[in-house]
Amino acid sequence: MIERLKRKLRHNDDHGSSFVLVIVATTFMCILASAILMGAMMTYKLKFYKLNSLNNFYEVETALDEMYAGVGAATNEHLYSAYTTTAELVVVYDTKAQAYTTLDNKSANELFKKLFMTGFVADTNYKSLKNVTDTLQSFISNEYDAVDNPDGVRLDTSNMKLIYTDVNNKTTTQYYKNNGGIKTEKQSGYENDKVQSVTFKNVCVKRSVNLQGSTAGTYEQSITTDIVLTEPEYNVSFDTSSVSNNTLYEYAILADMGVEVGEDNDNKTTDAQVKGNIYAASDYYNKDYNDVAETKVTNKYESKPSTMWGTKDSSAYSGIFVNGKNTSLTLNSDVVVCSGSLAAYNGAEINLSGRTQTLSELWADNIVIGGKDGGSLKASADAYIFDDTELNAEKASLKFTQGSYFGYSYNAQDTRSLNYLRQKGYLATGYKLRSHFSDSAIIVNGKNSTLDLQELNSLYIAGKSYIEFSKIAASSVPEDDENITVDENADYAFTTLEDYSTGQSLDVKTNQLMFLTQWSVVNNTEKVDPDTGITTVTLQFPKTFEADANILDLYDDFLNDLATEGDKGVTAIKQTVSGHDYYYLYIEDGKDSSNVSNAEKFAEKYYKLLQDYGDEISSKLYNVQKYEQFQVKLVLPAEGKINASGAVTDQNNDDSLFLRASTTTTMDVATALDNVSTGKVFTNILGNKGSDNNKKVFNDLKADAAELSGSSVANDEETTSNFLSYMYINMKDHLSVLNKKDEATKPDVNAWEIAGYSKSASGYTSTYNKDKDEYSYDYSITPLNHYVDFAYVFSRNLSIENTIGNATDNEAKTIVINSGDVKLQPNNGDGSFQGIIIAGGNVRFDENVKSFRGMIITGSKLIIDHNMSISADAAFVANLLEQCSESTDEKLNTLTTKVLKNYTSSKSEGNTEVTGASISDISYEDILVFQNWKKNVE
Repeated sequence: MIERLKRKLRHNDDHGSSFVLVIVATTFMCILASAILMGAMMTYKLKFYKLNSLNNFYEVETALDEMYAGVGAATNEHLYSAYTTTAELVVVYDTKAQAYTTLDNKSANELFKKLFMTGFVADTNYKSLKNVTDTLQSFISNEYDAVDNPDGVRLDTSNMKLIYTDVNNKTTTQYYKNNGGIKTEKQSGYENDKVQSVTFKNVCVKRSVNLQGSTAGTYEQSITTDIVLTEPEYNVSFDTSSVSNNTLYEYAILADMGVEVGEDNDNKTTDAQVKGNIYAASDYYNKDYNDVAETKVTNKYESKPSTMWGTKDSSAYSGIFVNGKNTSLTLNSDVVVCSGSLAAYNGAEINLSGRTQTLSELWADNIVIGGKDGGSLKASADAYIFDDTELNAEKASLKFTQGSYFGYSYNAQDTRSLNYLRQKGYLATGYKLRSHFSDSAIIVNGKNSTLDLQELNSLYIAGKSYIEFSKIAASSVPEDDENITVDENADYAFTTLEDYSTGQSLDVKTNQLMFLTQWSVVNNTEKVDPDTGITTVTLQFPKTFEADANILDLYDDFLNDLATEGDKGVTAIKQTVSGHDYYYLYIEDGKDSSNVSNAEKFAEKYYKLLQDYGDEISSKLYNVQKYEQFQVKLVLPAEGKINASGAVTDQNNDDSLFLRASTTTTMDVATALDNVSTGKVFTNILGNKGSDNNKKVFNDLKADAAELSGSSVANDEETTSNFLSYMYINMKDHLSVLNKKDEATKPDVNAWEIAGYSKSASGYTSTYNKDKDEYSYDYSITPLNHYVDFAYVFSRNLSIENTIGNATDNEAKTIVINSGDVKLQPNNGDGSFQGIIIAGGNVRFDENVKSFRGMIITGSKLIIDHNMSISADAAFVANLLEQCSESTDEKLNTLTTKVLKNYTSSKSEGNTEVTGASISDISYEDILVFQNWKKNVE
């Protein structure tokens, strides 16, 4: 049987086996392909999960950074408050000995640290766990809201604690109970008045994102950490009597032709940080002292002006000029004196805040955001702006997070001296110069720009917007009444053309009420006034307006009969900007019996018409309320915090624009000034001698400034403008608002007089002759001449570079004195440069220099073209100068005996050696830290 089966099997046909093999192989390949596809999909999904996880991580980390910065700001406030209180108590009157005694540095620091911790613990925002929770949550910009922002970041307080630890390591702890209440546990022996650290424990931030579709799911990320504030370990110097009286040592930079940061290069990044005060001036006007050997501070004016003197943006807006979309400048400066522009160009970013407190104090000619789109300025400051603030670039952003803004100039007269340039032939025929210097208005010229002033305590704008005819280039400067010849190919020129005011203090350029875009130009009516250079045309009154009595009434005073019977027209000013023609209703200069200008009166009448008659008239008139082609974002303070001499353009919640008339802005300017004068920065400038004494000094300064008006009765605008102009000139000449003495034997000479003004029965008289453009060289109008004897530097063509200390220990300090340009390498192994630099030319650092500590004084420019930080340190500078004064090295000794004017050794006044760090070189990063950082662990 078996053999038969074998024979049968041997004769069986194997047809079809190949087909089965193909089926099996195909099935296997399909399974393999499916596995690969599933693997790819899983990889994609994992990457997607990772991407969302990373996005979440960056969001929650940003929220923690915001909390850290917020707590840090409060830390700075309490550090400075403790320091100033201690400084006032360092010298005390001993009633028994009937003499003044001085606390030693050790005792003063013990008091300082105790006052700091006591002040922070007593801070309302941090004295209870509930307040801490609310405070930390308020710092989150992308805060979670179930309805409005479900993808936001939330603060999870379930495990959060507030712990105070005293010097004996005893604690008191607050935490949330299950029912939401707060329980406090205090260890036996804990001492409230000896707190050494404050811990916000288990601070947890979370963000969840719900996704639909194939990647549906909830992506949650959390970070939990402790934020710990400790008592300062360092000692602060309280032994610097001579330093505290010399504000010069607090300055990181004094640059007479400005500070230039970065360049317009998309492939290069410049991230610069300055800790310390700054003086920076424009590079081309009010430089007549450079024509006199005794007062010149640079030799740059002896070179050909191929790239300077207002011929390019970095010069026309010099002062502090930050350039390029990959460029950022962070200023931690209590005082910034910018006798020129604070400018962010071509997408650059500027961040400004104080150093020893949150607020900075900014004195500047103007603020400009220009060039390519995206530039920004974010400021925590009291700002005193002589000329305009301009947002000229698209997508520009200006935001004040706190402080006050005073735009105080209301005089369109250009009194800047360019005499020296003309004497040297630098103003050849058709030469280009930026010449506008006019009313202090705020103007938004860039599309999609943001102006956020909501957090200001007060907003004061004395000036009004204008059509900048002074920027029209003239091929020659006329004498007396000679006609002006206009050079249409030039960008800038010194001319006698006057600007045309449009009646608004805060203006959106393409929303100016005098635009007449719907009116047609009448042929052959364009003409140029030979005396003013102004181009005018006749515009035809639209036929669609004729039936509306309200519109006829609005323009009735301006309508003229045209050649064609029945047709009417108006005279308009024509201006061409970036190839586009704009027309403004020509309104004669003048005011009514209520002192309201004709231009503002028309503007208010125009807007009232829009408000009273709705869409029909809005569609006939220029659609200013929702102009889609020129969108902006305006966020202003409440009405009671604004005072303006002209109308103010504002924005409704639906983004439509509206007008606030000057009569509806009600802020009391005198009160606003008084409030600012009691601030920490201002009182520090006044001398820090106590609030009562500083108040008296402040009022005395206002009385001095009032003499600018003489016996005439000044209005509010004049009084405010005169006072702040007086203060500004003091700051520009002495880096202080206080009056000074030239010598002890001479009478008081205030900075206003030093700038060429003298008192008379009718007020102040200037030696400046506008018609002849002559200026007195008797006194310097730059603080560099007040502190440095550049005449000595130039007469001997000095070139000194001497180093003290060991570079391997990173303690090398270098004195650099040079009549020309300098470019410096690191003088320490860690890539830092420490020392004092005084130069007549440009100062720049090699790209290997990561940081600078000390003081830079240059008669030309400081140029920062790579990532680095610059830090002032008053105690460091004072000690280094002391070493130089005691040195037997003649070159080092030259700094204190020949180059610096009026240098006085602290020891010669009976003071002890400066020990400890300067309070100006301390920041909250030294004592506020993250601990126990955990990701996705609670």
